[in-house]
Amino acid sequence: MALAGLLGAASFAQAGLAPGVYRLANHPDGGAQPPRYGLRLDELYNATSSNDIFTFDFDDAQSAVFLTVTASTLTITGQAFGGRDIGAGYANDQFRGVYSFNFVYNVGVSTVAGDDDIFVDAQNASNFGSILTPLGDTFGLADHRNSTDGTFRLGNEDNDLGHRGFDGISGFGWLAIQRVPGGQFVRDAGNADDFLFTVVVPTPGSAALLGLGALAATRRRR
Repeated sequence: MALAGLLGAASFAQAGLAPGVYRLANHPDGGAQPPRYGLRLDELYNATSSNDIFTFDFDDAQSAVFLTVTASTLTITGQAFGGRDIGAGYANDQFRGVYSFNFVYNVGVSTVAGDDDIFVDAQNASNFGSILTPLGDTFGLADHRNSTDGTFRLGNEDNDLGHRGFDGISGFGWLAIQRVPGGQFVRDAGNADDFLFTVVVPTPGSAALLGLGALAATRRRR
């Protein structure tokens, strides 16, 4: 990990992101909040007869989620506290706990025409990742194209005013879940499986601390 990349990234405020490592946080406009979250995976487990909403709180004290930006790749990795969202919080059941996950966008990564946002213009299941649950189960994740909007976008929209009420940099993209090893990636009709987070752009004084946090998270995953 290069702290030079982190320090260089600190000069970017409201527009495109320089290559580097960034801490991720909850977005204020998630459709299933409270609690706030940065990732939502409906029916990750079929726990009840209703639609089971699973969300993951990127701001919890047990969470540490990072985005690594290079010229051609976006990597989201870390751990987040979460579980089955029942309204005001998480159900106190076996699904409540810390989840580890990673996702790599390396197909179709470019910038938006006429803008500095980063855009993933790819077909379904072009980019992949996985999530490890507190029960020890690992599920595959793949990107999912939302009409003409691609599969993921990182930035503050064409007007530079931000995404859904947040005037900084947001990441948002759609996902499908592979619940059976070797099986198909499925996004059920009516479900919301997606990233929706904000990016913490570090100040120079905090960049070294961010680097240490990312390094610690990496070591925990080994």
